[in-house]
Amino acid sequence: MGQIIVVASQKGGVGKTTTSINLGASLAIFGKRVLIMDLDAQGSIAASFRMDDFAIKYGTFDLVVKKIPLAMAITDIGLENLEIVTAHVSNEEEELELFTHSLQNELIKSVLKPIKNEYDFIILDCPPSLGSMTMNGVVAADQILIPIQSEYYALKSLGKFLTSIKNIGNKYNKNLKFSGILVTMFDKRIKKNREILEELQHSFKDILFETIIPRNSRIAEAPSAGKPVALSI
Repeated sequence: MGQIIVVASQKGGVGKTTTSINLGASLAIFGKRVLIMDLDAQGSIAASFRMDDFAIKYGTFDLVVKKIPLAMAITDIGLENLEIVTAHVSNEEEELELFTHSLQNELIKSVLKPIKNEYDFIILDCPPSLGSMTMNGVVAADQILIPIQSEYYALKSLGKFLTSIKNIGNKYNKNLKFSGILVTMFDKRIKKNREILEELQHSFKDILFETIIPRNSRIAEAPSAGKPVALSI
């Protein structure tokens, strides 16, 4: 049975898209059939594969606003076992339309339901907020993965975000599970990074991944090559 993983955080720049792409690519390398769906109007999934989002015919915008079939929005990117659905939002007017239509919390869940078991994993990349598209992702998901930098403001907002997710789960998705919190862009040379990591390990040890993603030039440069880190090495 397919699993839907939502990658979400209230804070921008923590590596949600990078996590979504590289998690999806790694699962695909291990023979799992994976679909990555972009719920962020900024369209970072398409950009990470160096795809011109304006040249793509359909995406999440068309699923939500125009009600096209999901099959029409799925794009084959030439990697075995991995497909994507781009955001396909062209301007601010369309972004507003996407927001308005996505106020129905179970919209993405209903879109994914017919094809959920055609994939081993469906990964939802969310905007940096707890807005309507993130809400849709959380309601649709079986698991939530939360990337976080070992920085003060990220730590400060984490507790509030976890509480909000639990409240949403209790109200709209009682089967939602925490995959875990993933520390990203960690620089062991910086004392404050090490201190905040220790605080995370102390306060969230039950849901904090042991794996820590370091700050690394290969990771930062991978999008410019148009492929995941696992295929860039």
